[in-house]
Amino acid sequence: MHRHDGLARMGWPRRESPRASRPTLLAAACAFAAISGLSLAACSGSASGGTSSGNTAPAAASATPAAPGGSSAPGGSSASSGAGHLTAPGTHLGFGQAATVAWVPPSADATSAQKGFKLQVTVESIEKGSIADFRNVELSASERHTTPYYVTLRIKALGRAAPHGSDDPAITFDAIDDRGQQQQSITFLGTFRRCNETQAPKPFVTGKAYQSCLAYLMPGGGSIRQVQWGDGPHGADQVTPYFDHPIVWGVG
Repeated sequence: MHRHDGLARMGWPRRESPRASRPTLLAAACAFAAISGLSLAACSGSASGGTSSGNTAPAAASATPAAPGGSSAPGGSSASSGAGHLTAPGTHLGFGQAATVAWVPPSADATSAQKGFKLQVTVESIEKGSIADFRNVELSASERHTTPYYVTLRIKALGRAAPHGSDDPAITFDAIDDRGQQQQSITFLGTFRRCNETQAPKPFVTGKAYQSCLAYLMPGGGSIRQVQWGDGPHGADQVTPYFDHPIVWGVG
């Protein structure tokens, strides 16, 4: 089982991530079930490493909405600008378009200046699922009346030095629903084949990449409309400019 820590770092405010209390669901573990036919706990939290996951990115229409104060990248390109060739805060991108960011792991010292680890990050799709996808997952009565959404990500290391510890850049992404509110992704115990959340390969250095998927259960007919990245370099005891002006993928 892999569990993420979405708690804000002490010393400076972070865009609040509710993943510190992500719901944990039980799913059928594929390998064990194949041998014994029994249901076992499974994992959409980060599980397997490697240069890429076995997921196939779901198809999604590309959208590049232009928002006030932001910028747009041409289709299929990587958006880079500003100091250190990072994608500018407030940039709006379409699905499949990459941004260059400087990721500051949650375990980093927030009281000192942080340049971050350089990554290329891409939101490949936001896809609506079916509750039938969870037929082998233990759900509560209320969860059985929700609509699943899956966010497929691709993350590539651009730096020579690997980040320390088990921090996962995938949890830096925030999903935004049709009401403009952040939603928390689900942690699975075991492997949820429909949307498997994988761990960064070790060591995570230049050229290494992986694909991951985050799953959400939306109540009341709600939907996931956008995904944003609000992390970045910052001075000592300061807030990164990406906090108020995140990089955004999706339809506003």
